[in-house]
Amino acid sequence: MRGGRLWLVVGAALGVAIALGHLPYLAGAGRSLANTAERLVMSGANRIIHSGADHGAPRRVLLGVGAVLAVALPGLTALLLLVAARASLRLRALIALGMVALGASSYAYQTKGAATGVLLLALLIAGIAVAVTGPLVAAPLAMGAGLIGAEFLPTLVTSRLGSAVSQSSVNAMHLAIYNRPGTPAVLQIALLLLAAVPFAFAARLLISG
Repeated sequence: MRGGRLWLVVGAALGVAIALGHLPYLAGAGRSLANTAERLVMSGANRIIHSGADHGAPRRVLLGVGAVLAVALPGLTALLLLVAARASLRLRALIALGMVALGASSYAYQTKGAATGVLLLALLIAGIAVAVTGPLVAAPLAMGAGLIGAEFLPTLVTSRLGSAVSQSSVNAMHLAIYNRPGTPAVLQIALLLLAAVPFAFAARLLISG
């Protein structure tokens, strides 16, 4: 997994470089993705709230769930991208072993010459699977995680709390808890910490390889 971890690190580093480098068309892409995801979730939550309320579902519970999903989704997206990247690296090992086993088993059914050709072909396919999975699958997925993290995380440590967690999310959570609108700083900080948790797990996943 060490060779695979290299591609995870390279991909994540490239995503961070894109975010910090302000490249044309790509600068701010991760943050824009995070904002879009939050708005989509909150929009969907609002529809569910209205629909659920019409059918007697607790509106405050739906508000709370929608607010939590909205602030956690960017980090969860980055985490899932890294999980998918690691899974692709493990899958390539299984594919390679399976192909080699298939090639070796041909000696039981084919002549020695034909079986050797099958084994060589299986080794070639296995080698290609191992070689290209890292740069073509794992690295781009890790790059997406790095891009989102580099665009979103800096806003968590600035004084502009409202830029990291929208006022609508904080207000929705306040409504869910207290049944009245409000955007207190304590609740903003709590949601900021919640937003950072998935990123922490993603970083641990990247470091552990």
